[in-house]
Amino acid sequence: MKKFIVKVYIIITLLILILSTITLISFNIADLMKNEEKTIISILNIIENLQENNLGNEINNILNKFNLKRKVINKDNTEIFEKYSNIVKNKKESLSYDNKVLYYVKEYDKNIILLYKNFNLSQILIRNGLTCIFIILLIAIILYILLKKYLYKNIILPLEEISKEIPKLKNKNKHIAFKNYKFEEINCICKEIINIQNDLQNIGDMLKIEKNKIDYILDNMTEGFVLFDKNKNVFAINKMAKKILNYDKNNLGENILYYTQNIKLLENIDKALSTNQKSIFDIKTEDNKTYSIHISKIQKGIFENGIGGIIMLIIDVTAERESEKLKQEFFSNVSHELKTPITSIQGYAELLYNDFAISKEQEKEFLKIIQKESSNITNLINNILTISKLENKEIEINKSDIKIKTIVDEIINSTKPMCIEQNINIINKCEDITMFADYKKIHQLFNNLVVNAIKYNKTNGYVEINCYKDEKNINILIKDSGIGIPLVDRNRIFERFYRVEKGRSKALGGTGLGLSIVKHIVKYYNGKIKVKSTEGFGSEFIIKIPIIK
Repeated sequence: MKKFIVKVYIIITLLILILSTITLISFNIADLMKNEEKTIISILNIIENLQENNLGNEINNILNKFNLKRKVINKDNTEIFEKYSNIVKNKKESLSYDNKVLYYVKEYDKNIILLYKNFNLSQILIRNGLTCIFIILLIAIILYILLKKYLYKNIILPLEEISKEIPKLKNKNKHIAFKNYKFEEINCICKEIINIQNDLQNIGDMLKIEKNKIDYILDNMTEGFVLFDKNKNVFAINKMAKKILNYDKNNLGENILYYTQNIKLLENIDKALSTNQKSIFDIKTEDNKTYSIHISKIQKGIFENGIGGIIMLIIDVTAERESEKLKQEFFSNVSHELKTPITSIQGYAELLYNDFAISKEQEKEFLKIIQKESSNITNLINNILTISKLENKEIEINKSDIKIKTIVDEIINSTKPMCIEQNINIINKCEDITMFADYKKIHQLFNNLVVNAIKYNKTNGYVEINCYKDEKNINILIKDSGIGIPLVDRNRIFERFYRVEKGRSKALGGTGLGLSIVKHIVKYYNGKIKVKSTEGFGSEFIIKIPIIK
């Protein structure tokens, strides 16, 4: 800015200098010639007076004083007249300049007076011109000093102050402040900069709000989200993705290799980058969870230079895959459980149809087996339907106030034959508790647990039933002195069709659904069930059902 102002000022000064010099020289020439003419005319008048008085010496003194020479040209003297003809021709009284000599001609009747002197007009003009240039330059320098100070104070300094404030636009925490300057145009610039800062502040706040929205959405997704460019550098990752990938740092821009070394995952990312095809597949993590990975390529947009990238969604499908697995196992188990009794029924039916029974007693035995297997099939189907309805909450529940101790007493009476056969002692320690629930389901819960405790007990053993209420829950504890549950089987006993000792369970007529039904009934009432057991020393089932207020 300073250099520009100096250049402009120099150019303007030079133009003014040239124009003013030319103008002054033009006026100087005219004034100079006019003054010389006046002086010569005055001297000529003096000479005329002196000549009339015959004062020839005075005339020479005056001429010498003014460096003038006189020439009297007789009109009749042709030789002399012709010599000065180029000067005096057609001139009665005038001033002329020729070849560095200034001539003044005055014509009389008989002669012509010619006054002349050496007059170097160029030298005079150069001298006067240099003087003019010097004066103008001096004035220009003085004006420049004054103007520079004025411009610096009122234009350059304000612009420098403004330029120092402009970088504050980058930092929203710094507020720009300007003085009130002399020129309104500069004040307008300041106002516009402040408006820009306010606009940038508003835009920044809006962007921050939008970013917070996106971050909130991403961090509250149950799915993992990862965004990375074509070089596989991660640019966005939410909390769930970090948790799944077991990555606890906040670094962004790192290669995906820093986040995971799962070969299957990395191979599919490379495949998506090279083929532009979507990829969906499952992976298993170290904590035995299953995740569905959805990888798709972005062709344009969000990265610099418009390059593409990859979006990866990580969805927890552990429950779904387990459900699918359980369904497959369920159908397989149902088929297996039904196959044995149906085969038995079919076989004995064919024996009866073909009269293979040796005696009436054997025929009755065959029919008894068919009846037993049919009953097993019916129980199996009923139990399956019960579990299905409990899972889908389709079962009809007729809730009422029921006495738990009464239900336990009924089950003890109904299982007396089994207890007598194995010499099992059942101890009822239940308090007199009233529970708002479905009688049939609570009866089924106790019956399944007590029957199992008797079936898998030892001869001369015991079953202890204890029920009590605290501030929050109804607590049910059923303890036995039976064979116990091996540690390897303890986490699976509530699965459908799972049996600890399959041979013994079948011999005792079990379907493998009793404990599964118990679990679903407890779950229906928002309760919890757990088991404590030591192999060879019995088991204890502990149930907590929240009290409905």
